[in-house]
Amino acid sequence: MMKPWLTKVILLAAMLIAGYDAGGISTAIADQDLGRALVRQHCTRCHVVADINPYGGIGSTPSFEAMKTLSDWRERFEIFYLLPPHPSVIRIDGISEERPENLPAFSHEILLTIDEHEAILSYVDGLEKK
Repeated sequence: MMKPWLTKVILLAAMLIAGYDAGGISTAIADQDLGRALVRQHCTRCHVVADINPYGGIGSTPSFEAMKTLSDWRERFEIFYLLPPHPSVIRIDGISEERPENLPAFSHEILLTIDEHEAILSYVDGLEKK
């Protein structure tokens, strides 16, 4: 497994080679860091994320790394808040509708901003497939 700091170094090098400006580099790293913090706070309740909780999660819930092996992993992460059981727990401010009354609330609702959703996607983009 690649260390988080090494992932950042590789990302930085790739962005420099591709011609990104310094502002774009620092923003991308900040997005990944925010995404990792959000994943730790909200997603690891159910999902295993190898560099955060390798022995946590719920056994019947796929790990983030396992989901990245699927051909449509990017789409699944982009719309995760629409896929069960997420609508009963998570909303994206300005995108999602209010939680329907018929969906049971098993925990406190998580309200994410569009920027936080993008930060989660940025973090997941940097994860290795397992």
